[in-house]
Amino acid sequence: MRIGFVFQTLPYLPARDGFRVYGANLIRVLSKTHEIELVSLMHPSEKSELAWANRYCKSVRPLEVGHRSLWAKLKNFTSSYSLGKPLVCRGELNTILNARAGQSGWNVMHVEGGFAGGLVEGIPPMPAVLSIHDAEALRAREMLNCKLHLKDRMHYTFRKYAQPPYDRRVYPRFERTIVVAQRDCDFLERLVPSARFAVIPHGIDTEYFRPIASAKKSYEMVFHGHFGYPPNVQAAVDFANGIFPLVQAQFPQATFHLVGADPRPEVRELALRPGIRLSANLPDLREAVSSAQVYVCPIRFGTGLKNKLLEAMAMEMPIVAYHAESTTGIDCVPGKHLLGASTPQEFAASVTELFRQPAKAEQIATAARLLILERYSWESRARTYEGLYQTIIAERKAARSVRSI
Repeated sequence: MRIGFVFQTLPYLPARDGFRVYGANLIRVLSKTHEIELVSLMHPSEKSELAWANRYCKSVRPLEVGHRSLWAKLKNFTSSYSLGKPLVCRGELNTILNARAGQSGWNVMHVEGGFAGGLVEGIPPMPAVLSIHDAEALRAREMLNCKLHLKDRMHYTFRKYAQPPYDRRVYPRFERTIVVAQRDCDFLERLVPSARFAVIPHGIDTEYFRPIASAKKSYEMVFHGHFGYPPNVQAAVDFANGIFPLVQAQFPQATFHLVGADPRPEVRELALRPGIRLSANLPDLREAVSSAQVYVCPIRFGTGLKNKLLEAMAMEMPIVAYHAESTTGIDCVPGKHLLGASTPQEFAASVTELFRQPAKAEQIATAARLLILERYSWESRARTYEGLYQTIIAERKAARSVRSI
Protein backbone atom coordinates (compact mmCIF):
# COMPACT_ATOMS: atom_id res chain seq x y z
CA MET A 1 0.00 0.00 0.00
CA ARG A 2 0.94 3.64 -0.45
CA ILE A 3 0.17 5.20 2.94
CA GLY A 4 0.15 8.93 3.57
CA PHE A 5 0.78 10.03 7.14
CA VAL A 6 -0.31 13.53 8.21
CA PHE A 7 1.04 14.65 11.59
CA GLN A 8 0.44 17.65 13.81
CA THR A 9 3.86 17.07 15.44
CA LEU A 10 6.96 15.79 13.65
CA PRO A 11 7.43 12.06 14.42
CA TYR A 12 10.84 10.76 15.46
CA LEU A 13 12.47 8.42 17.96
CA PRO A 14 13.47 8.46 20.73
CA ALA A 15 10.74 10.75 22.04
CA ARG A 16 8.37 10.94 24.98
CA ASP A 17 5.41 12.75 23.40
CA GLY A 18 2.61 10.25 22.81
CA PHE A 19 1.76 11.33 19.26
CA ARG A 20 5.42 11.20 18.20
CA VAL A 21 6.01 7.79 19.76
CA TYR A 22 2.78 6.22 18.50
CA GLY A 23 3.07 7.49 14.95
CA ALA A 24 6.81 7.06 14.62
CA ASN A 25 6.65 3.42 15.63
CA LEU A 26 3.84 2.75 13.16
CA ILE A 27 5.93 4.35 10.41
CA ARG A 28 9.00 2.36 11.47
CA VAL A 29 7.16 -0.97 11.24
CA LEU A 30 4.86 -0.30 8.29
CA SER A 31 7.72 1.03 6.14
CA LYS A 32 9.13 -2.51 6.00
CA THR A 33 6.30 -3.64 3.72
CA HIS A 34 4.58 -0.46 2.52
CA GLU A 35 5.47 2.83 0.83
CA ILE A 36 5.22 5.68 3.32
CA GLU A 37 4.94 9.40 2.58
CA LEU A 38 4.88 11.89 5.44
CA VAL A 39 3.42 15.39 5.68
CA SER A 40 3.95 17.03 9.06
CA LEU A 41 3.71 20.35 10.80
CA MET A 42 7.14 21.23 12.13
CA HIS A 43 8.66 23.92 14.29
CA PRO A 44 11.96 25.36 13.03
CA SER A 45 13.82 23.93 16.05
CA GLU A 46 12.94 20.40 14.91
CA LYS A 47 14.76 20.45 11.55
CA SER A 48 17.53 18.21 12.85
CA GLU A 49 14.94 15.49 13.55
CA LEU A 50 13.96 15.20 9.87
CA ALA A 51 16.80 12.72 9.38
CA TRP A 52 14.85 10.12 11.36
CA ALA A 53 11.76 10.43 9.14
CA ASN A 54 13.85 10.32 5.97
CA ARG A 55 15.18 6.89 7.00
CA TYR A 56 11.73 5.33 6.81
CA CYS A 57 9.68 7.43 4.39
CA LYS A 58 9.80 7.65 0.61
CA SER A 59 9.16 11.37 0.95
CA VAL A 60 8.91 13.84 3.82
CA ARG A 61 7.11 17.16 3.40
CA PRO A 62 7.53 19.42 6.46
CA LEU A 63 5.12 22.35 6.82
CA GLU A 64 7.06 24.80 8.94
CA VAL A 65 5.12 26.55 11.70
CA GLY A 66 7.08 29.61 12.75
CA HIS A 67 6.25 32.58 14.93
CA ARG A 68 2.66 33.77 14.53
CA SER A 69 1.25 37.17 15.44
CA LEU A 70 -1.37 37.53 18.15
CA TRP A 71 -3.94 38.32 15.43
CA ALA A 72 -3.07 35.10 13.54
CA LYS A 73 -3.40 33.08 16.73
CA LEU A 74 -6.75 34.66 17.48
CA LYS A 75 -8.10 33.93 13.98
CA ASN A 76 -6.89 30.33 14.22
CA PHE A 77 -8.50 29.90 17.64
CA THR A 78 -11.81 31.36 16.49
CA SER A 79 -11.94 29.33 13.28
CA SER A 80 -10.97 26.14 15.11
CA TYR A 81 -13.65 26.25 17.77
CA SER A 82 -16.44 27.95 15.83
CA LEU A 83 -16.07 26.02 12.55
CA GLY A 84 -13.82 23.04 13.33
CA LYS A 85 -11.29 24.48 10.85
CA PRO A 86 -7.82 25.35 12.17
CA LEU A 87 -5.98 27.71 9.82
CA VAL A 88 -2.31 26.83 10.41
CA CYS A 89 -0.87 25.60 7.08
CA ARG A 90 -4.42 24.70 6.02
CA GLY A 91 -4.19 25.72 2.37
CA GLU A 92 -0.77 24.17 1.79
CA LEU A 93 -1.75 20.89 3.43
CA ASN A 94 -4.96 20.45 1.43
CA THR A 95 -3.17 21.25 -1.83
CA ILE A 96 -0.84 18.33 -1.05
CA LEU A 97 -3.73 16.03 -0.12
CA ASN A 98 -5.62 16.73 -3.33
CA ALA A 99 -2.46 16.10 -5.34
CA ARG A 100 -2.06 12.70 -3.62
CA ALA A 101 -5.60 11.56 -4.48
CA GLY A 102 -6.32 9.29 -7.41
CA GLN A 103 -5.02 5.97 -8.66
CA SER A 104 -1.35 7.01 -8.61
CA GLY A 105 -1.54 8.61 -5.18
CA TRP A 106 -2.06 7.33 -1.66
CA ASN A 107 -4.25 4.29 -1.09
CA VAL A 108 -5.08 5.50 2.40
CA MET A 109 -4.39 8.48 4.64
CA HIS A 110 -3.55 8.23 8.33
CA VAL A 111 -3.91 11.49 10.31
CA GLU A 112 -2.30 11.77 13.77
CA GLY A 113 -3.92 14.24 16.13
CA GLY A 114 -7.25 16.00 16.42
CA PHE A 115 -5.78 19.36 15.41
CA ALA A 116 -4.41 17.84 12.20
CA GLY A 117 -7.82 16.24 11.61
CA GLY A 118 -9.40 19.68 11.65
CA LEU A 119 -7.00 20.86 8.96
CA VAL A 120 -8.35 18.29 6.49
CA GLU A 121 -11.12 19.93 4.48
CA GLY A 122 -14.50 18.25 4.05
CA ILE A 123 -14.41 14.63 2.94
CA PRO A 124 -10.78 13.56 2.38
CA PRO A 125 -9.98 12.69 -1.26
CA MET A 126 -8.95 9.16 -0.22
CA PRO A 127 -9.95 6.68 2.51
CA ALA A 128 -8.77 8.14 5.81
CA VAL A 129 -8.46 7.38 9.51
CA LEU A 130 -7.91 9.90 12.29
CA SER A 131 -5.93 8.81 15.36
CA ILE A 132 -6.68 11.01 18.38
CA HIS A 133 -5.55 8.61 21.17
CA ASP A 134 -7.82 10.05 23.91
CA ALA A 135 -11.25 11.64 24.10
CA GLU A 136 -10.22 15.24 24.78
CA ALA A 137 -13.57 16.28 26.26
CA LEU A 138 -13.38 13.34 28.67
CA ARG A 139 -9.77 14.22 29.47
CA ALA A 140 -10.87 17.74 30.42
CA ARG A 141 -13.48 16.34 32.80
CA GLU A 142 -10.89 14.05 34.37
CA MET A 143 -8.35 16.84 34.77
CA LEU A 144 -10.92 18.89 36.68
CA ASN A 145 -11.00 16.10 39.29
CA CYS A 146 -7.35 16.84 40.08
CA LYS A 147 -5.90 19.62 42.19
CA LEU A 148 -5.03 22.26 39.59
CA HIS A 149 -3.54 25.72 39.49
CA LEU A 150 -6.02 28.42 38.46
CA LYS A 151 -4.61 28.70 34.92
CA ASP A 152 -4.95 24.94 34.35
CA ARG A 153 -8.45 24.87 35.83
CA MET A 154 -9.54 27.64 33.47
CA HIS A 155 -7.95 25.83 30.51
CA TYR A 156 -9.67 22.50 31.18
CA THR A 157 -12.98 24.15 31.98
CA PHE A 158 -12.87 25.80 28.57
CA ARG A 159 -11.93 22.50 26.88
CA LYS A 160 -14.75 20.67 28.65
CA TYR A 161 -17.30 22.86 26.86
CA ALA A 162 -15.47 23.84 23.64
CA GLN A 163 -14.13 20.43 22.64
CA PRO A 164 -17.47 18.62 22.00
CA PRO A 165 -18.60 20.98 19.17
CA TYR A 166 -15.15 20.66 17.57
CA ASP A 167 -15.33 16.85 17.77
CA ARG A 168 -18.80 16.80 16.19
CA ARG A 169 -17.57 18.84 13.24
CA VAL A 170 -14.27 17.01 12.62
CA TYR A 171 -14.61 13.30 13.42
CA PRO A 172 -17.40 12.45 10.92
CA ARG A 173 -15.06 13.51 8.08
CA PHE A 174 -13.10 10.26 8.52
CA GLU A 175 -13.99 6.62 7.95
CA ARG A 176 -12.75 5.86 11.46
CA THR A 177 -11.56 7.85 14.43
CA ILE A 178 -9.14 5.82 16.55
CA VAL A 179 -8.72 5.91 20.33
CA VAL A 180 -6.54 3.73 22.54
CA ALA A 181 -9.07 2.66 25.19
CA GLN A 182 -12.67 1.43 25.17
CA ARG A 183 -13.78 3.95 27.79
CA ASP A 184 -12.83 6.81 25.46
CA CYS A 185 -14.58 5.07 22.57
CA ASP A 186 -17.81 4.64 24.55
CA PHE A 187 -17.75 8.31 25.55
CA LEU A 188 -17.21 9.52 21.98
CA GLU A 189 -19.87 7.26 20.50
CA ARG A 190 -22.37 9.03 22.74
CA LEU A 191 -20.88 12.46 22.03
CA VAL A 192 -20.55 12.11 18.23
CA PRO A 193 -23.05 9.46 17.07
CA SER A 194 -22.52 10.44 13.41
CA ALA A 195 -18.87 9.30 13.48
CA ARG A 196 -17.44 5.77 13.53
CA PHE A 197 -14.82 4.84 16.13
CA ALA A 198 -12.37 2.03 16.70
CA VAL A 199 -10.03 1.08 19.54
CA ILE A 200 -6.36 0.31 18.85
CA PRO A 201 -4.23 0.46 22.02
CA HIS A 202 -0.72 1.81 22.21
CA GLY A 203 2.17 -0.51 21.49
CA ILE A 204 5.51 -0.76 23.23
CA ASP A 205 9.08 -1.16 21.98
CA THR A 206 9.81 -4.51 23.60
CA GLU A 207 13.50 -4.36 22.66
CA TYR A 208 14.04 -1.04 24.39
CA PHE A 209 11.74 -1.69 27.35
CA ARG A 210 13.04 -5.05 28.48
CA PRO A 211 14.18 -6.59 31.78
CA ILE A 212 17.31 -4.79 33.00
CA ALA A 213 19.91 -6.64 35.06
CA SER A 214 20.23 -4.27 38.01
CA ALA A 215 20.67 -4.69 41.74
CA LYS A 216 17.25 -4.53 43.36
CA LYS A 217 16.81 -2.09 46.24
CA SER A 218 14.93 -4.02 48.91
CA TYR A 219 11.53 -2.61 49.90
CA GLU A 220 11.68 0.13 47.29
CA MET A 221 8.59 1.17 45.31
CA VAL A 222 8.86 3.18 42.10
CA PHE A 223 6.46 5.28 40.04
CA HIS A 224 7.46 7.05 36.83
CA GLY A 225 5.90 9.52 34.41
CA HIS A 226 5.74 13.16 33.42
CA PHE A 227 5.32 15.02 36.69
CA GLY A 228 3.92 18.12 35.08
CA TYR A 229 0.80 16.13 34.13
CA PRO A 230 -1.92 16.62 36.80
CA PRO A 231 -3.05 12.96 37.16
CA ASN A 232 0.57 11.87 37.72
CA VAL A 233 1.12 14.65 40.25
CA GLN A 234 -2.11 13.75 42.03
CA ALA A 235 -1.14 10.06 42.07
CA ALA A 236 2.31 10.77 43.54
CA VAL A 237 0.91 13.03 46.26
CA ASP A 238 -1.93 10.63 47.13
CA PHE A 239 0.45 7.69 47.35
CA ALA A 240 2.89 9.60 49.55
CA ASN A 241 0.11 10.79 51.86
CA GLY A 242 -2.25 7.84 51.98
CA ILE A 243 -0.47 4.61 51.02
CA PHE A 244 3.24 4.99 51.75
CA PRO A 245 2.67 5.48 55.52
CA LEU A 246 0.65 2.24 55.61
CA VAL A 247 3.52 0.36 53.96
CA GLN A 248 6.08 1.98 56.29
CA ALA A 249 4.05 0.86 59.29
CA GLN A 250 4.95 -2.73 58.35
CA PHE A 251 8.28 -2.06 56.65
CA PRO A 252 9.92 1.02 58.23
CA GLN A 253 12.85 0.72 55.81
CA ALA A 254 10.58 1.04 52.76
CA THR A 255 11.32 3.80 50.23
CA PHE A 256 9.34 5.49 47.46
CA HIS A 257 11.22 6.50 44.30
CA LEU A 258 9.70 9.01 41.88
CA VAL A 259 11.24 8.97 38.40
CA GLY A 260 10.05 11.53 35.88
CA ALA A 261 10.34 14.67 33.83
CA ASP A 262 9.58 18.28 34.74
CA PRO A 263 8.35 17.70 38.30
CA ARG A 264 6.05 20.32 39.71
CA PRO A 265 6.83 21.92 43.08
CA GLU A 266 4.34 19.58 44.78
CA VAL A 267 6.40 16.58 43.62
CA ARG A 268 9.74 18.17 44.54
CA GLU A 269 8.39 18.83 48.03
CA LEU A 270 7.60 15.13 48.46
CA ALA A 271 11.30 14.33 48.01
CA LEU A 272 12.07 16.34 51.15
CA ARG A 273 10.28 13.71 53.25
CA PRO A 274 12.18 10.77 54.80
CA GLY A 275 12.05 7.69 52.60
CA ILE A 276 11.00 9.51 49.41
CA ARG A 277 13.45 10.42 46.66
CA LEU A 278 13.12 11.98 43.22
CA SER A 279 15.11 11.35 40.03
CA ALA A 280 14.18 14.11 37.60
CA ASN A 281 14.74 14.34 33.84
CA LEU A 282 16.88 11.25 33.45
CA PRO A 283 18.07 10.62 29.87
CA ASP A 284 17.29 6.92 30.39
CA LEU A 285 14.82 5.91 33.08
CA ARG A 286 15.02 2.13 32.66
CA GLU A 287 17.63 1.36 35.31
CA ALA A 288 16.02 3.66 37.87
CA VAL A 289 12.68 1.94 37.38
CA SER A 290 14.09 -1.58 37.24
CA SER A 291 16.09 -1.22 40.45
CA ALA A 292 12.93 -1.06 42.59
CA GLN A 293 11.36 -4.14 44.12
CA VAL A 294 7.76 -3.16 43.25
CA TYR A 295 6.27 -0.81 40.66
CA VAL A 296 3.22 1.16 41.87
CA CYS A 297 0.62 2.92 39.70
CA PRO A 298 -1.75 4.88 41.98
CA ILE A 299 -3.41 6.87 39.17
CA ARG A 300 -7.14 7.45 39.62
CA PHE A 301 -7.83 10.04 36.93
CA GLY A 302 -7.09 10.55 33.24
CA THR A 303 -8.05 9.07 29.90
CA GLY A 304 -6.64 6.69 27.34
CA LEU A 305 -4.16 3.97 28.17
CA LYS A 306 -1.34 4.32 30.69
CA ASN A 307 1.90 3.87 28.74
CA LYS A 308 3.84 3.79 31.98
CA LEU A 309 2.12 0.49 32.83
CA LEU A 310 3.02 -1.03 29.46
CA GLU A 311 6.62 0.06 30.01
CA ALA A 312 6.76 -1.38 33.53
CA MET A 313 5.20 -4.65 32.38
CA ALA A 314 7.65 -4.88 29.47
CA MET A 315 10.52 -4.37 31.93
CA GLU A 316 9.17 -7.33 33.91
CA MET A 317 8.28 -5.39 37.05
CA PRO A 318 5.82 -6.73 39.63
CA ILE A 319 3.05 -4.13 39.71
CA VAL A 320 0.35 -2.90 42.06
CA ALA A 321 -2.25 -0.58 40.55
CA TYR A 322 -5.70 0.82 41.07
CA HIS A 323 -7.25 -1.68 38.72
CA ALA A 324 -10.44 0.13 37.67
CA GLU A 325 -8.66 3.39 36.81
CA SER A 326 -5.01 2.67 36.00
CA THR A 327 -5.36 -0.41 33.82
CA THR A 328 -8.10 0.87 31.48
CA GLY A 329 -7.43 -0.37 27.94
CA ILE A 330 -4.92 -3.06 28.96
CA ASP A 331 -6.07 -6.69 28.76
CA CYS A 332 -4.46 -7.66 32.05
CA VAL A 333 -5.89 -9.97 34.70
CA PRO A 334 -5.55 -8.95 38.38
CA GLY A 335 -3.71 -11.63 40.28
CA LYS A 336 -1.99 -12.89 37.13
CA HIS A 337 -0.31 -9.90 35.46
CA LEU A 338 -0.42 -7.49 38.42
CA LEU A 339 -2.11 -7.00 41.77
CA GLY A 340 -5.13 -4.71 41.77
CA ALA A 341 -6.57 -2.51 44.48
CA SER A 342 -9.57 -0.24 44.97
CA THR A 343 -8.66 1.49 48.26
CA PRO A 344 -5.43 2.78 49.83
CA GLN A 345 -5.61 -0.02 52.39
CA GLU A 346 -5.86 -2.69 49.67
CA PHE A 347 -3.07 -1.01 47.74
CA ALA A 348 -0.72 -1.05 50.71
CA ALA A 349 -1.63 -4.68 51.50
CA SER A 350 -0.80 -5.73 47.92
CA VAL A 351 2.58 -3.99 48.06
CA THR A 352 3.52 -5.65 51.33
CA GLU A 353 2.34 -9.01 49.95
CA LEU A 354 4.84 -8.70 47.09
CA PHE A 355 7.57 -7.67 49.53
CA ARG A 356 6.90 -10.81 51.58
CA GLN A 357 6.48 -13.19 48.62
CA PRO A 358 9.29 -12.61 46.09
CA ALA A 359 8.41 -15.81 44.24
CA LYS A 360 4.88 -14.54 43.62
CA ALA A 361 6.27 -11.16 42.56
CA GLU A 362 8.53 -12.87 40.03
CA GLN A 363 5.67 -14.99 38.68
CA ILE A 364 3.46 -11.92 38.15
CA ALA A 365 6.29 -9.96 36.53
CA THR A 366 7.04 -12.79 34.09
CA ALA A 367 3.37 -13.10 33.10
CA ALA A 368 3.20 -9.34 32.52
CA ARG A 369 6.18 -9.39 30.16
CA LEU A 370 4.67 -12.29 28.19
CA LEU A 371 1.38 -10.40 27.85
CA ILE A 372 3.22 -7.41 26.36
CA LEU A 373 5.14 -9.59 23.91
CA GLU A 374 1.96 -11.31 22.75
CA ARG A 375 -0.44 -8.37 22.46
CA TYR A 376 1.28 -5.01 22.69
CA SER A 377 4.29 -5.05 20.39
CA TRP A 378 4.35 -2.37 17.69
CA GLU A 379 4.37 -5.16 15.13
CA SER A 380 0.96 -6.30 16.36
CA ARG A 381 -0.34 -2.72 16.29
CA ALA A 382 0.86 -2.28 12.70
CA ARG A 383 -0.93 -5.47 11.63
CA THR A 384 -4.15 -4.17 13.20
CA TYR A 385 -3.84 -0.91 11.28
CA GLU A 386 -3.18 -2.80 8.05
CA GLY A 387 -6.46 -4.64 8.51
CA LEU A 388 -8.29 -1.39 9.24
CA TYR A 389 -6.79 0.33 6.17
CA GLN A 390 -7.92 -2.55 3.95
CA THR A 391 -11.41 -2.42 5.44
CA ILE A 392 -11.96 1.29 4.81
CA ILE A 393 -10.48 1.06 1.31
CA ALA A 394 -13.04 -1.65 0.53
CA GLU A 395 -15.82 0.45 2.09
CA ARG A 396 -14.89 3.50 0.00
CA LYS A 397 -14.86 1.38 -3.19
CA ALA A 398 -18.24 -0.12 -2.35
CA ALA A 399 -19.71 3.31 -1.72
CA ARG A 400 -18.43 4.55 -5.10
CA SER A 401 -19.97 1.51 -6.81
CA VAL A 402 -23.36 2.22 -5.25
CA ARG A 403 -23.24 5.88 -6.30
CA SER A 404 -22.37 4.90 -9.89
CA ILE A 405 -25.47 2.69 -10.27
